[in-house]
Amino acid sequence: MSIFGSMTTAVLGLNAQSKALGHISDNIANSSTIGYKRVDSAFETMVLQSNARLHAPGGVSAQPVFMNNIQGNLTQVQSPTNVAIQGQGFFSVTKLNTQNSGTLVQTQTGTVNASAAYYTRAGDFELDKNRYLVNSAGFALNGWVTDPVTGQLLKDQVQPIQVNSLIDKPVATSTIDLSANLPATPAPGVKIPDSSIQIFDTQGNARTVNLQWRQQAGGDWRLSLDTPGSSTKAVDGSFTGYPATATFGQNIAGVTAVAQTNAVVISGPNVNGQDNLRIGDTFTVNVDGTNYSLKITSDNISSIRTYSGLAGSLANQINSASPAAAVMATVTGNVIHVSARNAGTPFKITQNVEGAASTSNTITGPVTTAATATAGEIDRWTFPQSQIDIGDVFQMTVGGVTKSVTVTAQTYSVYANVTGVALELANRINAGGLGVTAVATGGVLSIQSNTAGGTVATTGGIVNSSAAANTMTGVFSTANVAGVRQTRTVTLTGTPGDIGTVYSLNVNGTPVSYSTTGAEMTMEDITAALANKINSNTSLPVTASAQGGVISITAKTATDPAYTQTMDNSVANNVTLAGAAVTDIGDTYTITNGTLTYNLPITAANHANYPTPASAMAALAAQINAANPGTATVAGSTITWVGATGAVSNTTANQFTLEQTCVVGQTPAHIGLTFGKTPETVGTLTNISTALVGTGTAVSAATQASGADATVTFTVDYGFGPQQVTLNMGKYQKPGGLTQYAGEQMNVTQLIQNGAPRGQFKDVVFGDNGNVLVNYDNGRSKVVAKVPIITFNNPNGLQRESGGVFLESEEAGKPNFNDPETNGAGAVIANSVEGSNVDIADEFTKLIVTQRTYSANTKIVTTSDEMLQEVLGLKR
Repeated sequence: MSIFGSMTTAVLGLNAQSKALGHISDNIANSSTIGYKRVDSAFETMVLQSNARLHAPGGVSAQPVFMNNIQGNLTQVQSPTNVAIQGQGFFSVTKLNTQNSGTLVQTQTGTVNASAAYYTRAGDFELDKNRYLVNSAGFALNGWVTDPVTGQLLKDQVQPIQVNSLIDKPVATSTIDLSANLPATPAPGVKIPDSSIQIFDTQGNARTVNLQWRQQAGGDWRLSLDTPGSSTKAVDGSFTGYPATATFGQNIAGVTAVAQTNAVVISGPNVNGQDNLRIGDTFTVNVDGTNYSLKITSDNISSIRTYSGLAGSLANQINSASPAAAVMATVTGNVIHVSARNAGTPFKITQNVEGAASTSNTITGPVTTAATATAGEIDRWTFPQSQIDIGDVFQMTVGGVTKSVTVTAQTYSVYANVTGVALELANRINAGGLGVTAVATGGVLSIQSNTAGGTVATTGGIVNSSAAANTMTGVFSTANVAGVRQTRTVTLTGTPGDIGTVYSLNVNGTPVSYSTTGAEMTMEDITAALANKINSNTSLPVTASAQGGVISITAKTATDPAYTQTMDNSVANNVTLAGAAVTDIGDTYTITNGTLTYNLPITAANHANYPTPASAMAALAAQINAANPGTATVAGSTITWVGATGAVSNTTANQFTLEQTCVVGQTPAHIGLTFGKTPETVGTLTNISTALVGTGTAVSAATQASGADATVTFTVDYGFGPQQVTLNMGKYQKPGGLTQYAGEQMNVTQLIQNGAPRGQFKDVVFGDNGNVLVNYDNGRSKVVAKVPIITFNNPNGLQRESGGVFLESEEAGKPNFNDPETNGAGAVIANSVEGSNVDIADEFTKLIVTQRTYSANTKIVTTSDEMLQEVLGLKR
């Protein structure tokens, strides 16, 4: 080993470490470069001579080691055209300035244009101005493109991907998929809403298909398909409808309301020709809890005077009440007749008298003062009580002549008490020319002879009014009869959903009809519609209400049916009202005797007074006797009057009559749906019938076995030729698709179709399977290309070029074109980019080692130089 050899080895070491430093610096500089693959350094020894006896230093050389097969970190980004490879492989790319439009870059068998074939892991592609997918280094992405006619991938060649499919042609609808649950028990009277879906014709025009639902019974449904604008219909036409009837039910006859009438009789003693009204008595009539009272006082007794006057005052109080009482009062003598204002409305009535105590007046005397020579004899009579009563009679006899004062209602307020009575007696004695002078002072009456020394002969007495109490007695005259309006029921039968079924009722000869529209859900809808028709005709004497399939027709007023009455004249001089046990409003009963005629018309106002034949004949007898006293007698419903005959004018029945007619309508064309009822099939479709589609084009599936497709196919034509559409409702006897389970409302979970209108370019994206997709604003996507993953037997042997690309080389081998994730090729990850595979920490570690090694080699050079200096110094 020589000194010069050591220096040579050291210089080679310095050169190798310099190269390693260059690799490290390149790695660190590209640590943020997308898709960059680091370069490591491989050191190889150079041995010039080495054996058991001699070793000559040879040195070292540094060779680059490419890490092209090492994965970098993937970072998710927002750009939909950025893509990365997870695993092995490269993108095929082309420098745009080296390729021409329509020129292939590669085929599966080799390179067509070698200068245009590059490979990279940098997937930050974006659309350029010519709609090529170009990464940040300016390289266009190559791929398998789709045939514009067949839509198939041309996988025998790759070329730059250019997005030219800016318009998506329309796709005519051919399939409609429906998943929904029809309610097993729809809400009564609530129409199941139509299900509508937009489809597209061959020109891309939006069209509508309406699915109209109707439950017929249980698990049977009608489906109508409406396709507006189509010259052909899925269902069209109609069939003879189901039978329809109107059946009369119970007829409840009307009854005229009769007003309740009660009589209140005021009674008491009559003494000395005076009704025994007593000061302090309170007379009360109570109607439905309201008191109508009158207390007898000295102020009002002169206006009341009698029991009849008292009855009139109480009646006036009842009639003038505010708010108005429920009754009206009339008076006959001492009787108050209380009648309900509204016939048929009963009332409760009571009466009572709170009586004042009567006074038993007395007179004492006489106390006599003897006559003198200058004055006559004086008799003094004393009235010890002060209170007086109506009917009291105070008497005084002077010389055989009796003078009396009777207390009446008119004079009560004048007399006020015994003092007033005594004064009145004195006045009457003095006016009688009896030769005496009477003077009343307080309750003492003094009578003196006008002759000096003369005597007087007087006697006195009092006739008191009765001490018996006054009373009020209630008498039930006419019972209340609640009015009943005639009511008749009509039951309608038929099948809701038919069109033009006519239900007609004639009310007293006036026809009222309703024609079904097909929108009615239940018979109650039909009966309600007919009832509304009746009620809208206000001239009819009835009103109508509907419940279920039954209409109740009720008279507007409560009236009796006509009862027949006759006048029986078979017994001479006897006229008997015979027939029904009740009278009719509108009847007129007539008694004739020669030129004399007496009538009793029965009206709503007086019917309560004459509800029976006996009461009517009693009223007629009263008329006859009022004009011809004592000529007629009545016994029950017979009047006896010499020479009399009778006649009756009977009223006509005020009851309505009904007649009915029904006309069968049309059942519209439809598709029949049947849902299972057995435990195995309940709620699932078991049958689809197109037997009643009329002239429509709808056809059900030929096979309806369990598991077969439940479909209906129909044809539409919007002016561009026939277009066949298949409505897919799941599978027969299987859940999913169209079902009928519990619920009141329809629940649609899926209603989609496969058509689309013309679309405009929206954006381009990558699928994870490597497909390049163009999205359009019509919601569709189209695959325009697919990105192959290129693998090499030795990817680390690829030749590097600027821009993060690689070239094919002899060491790397030939490129292999693979679908993503096949034959060891990596997966395409959309919305991601691959970062550099440089590890900064590792690079800095290598940097330190390289620096130390480089410094150590410089020491070898320095030491060798010093040794050479020593050798050169030997000659000195």
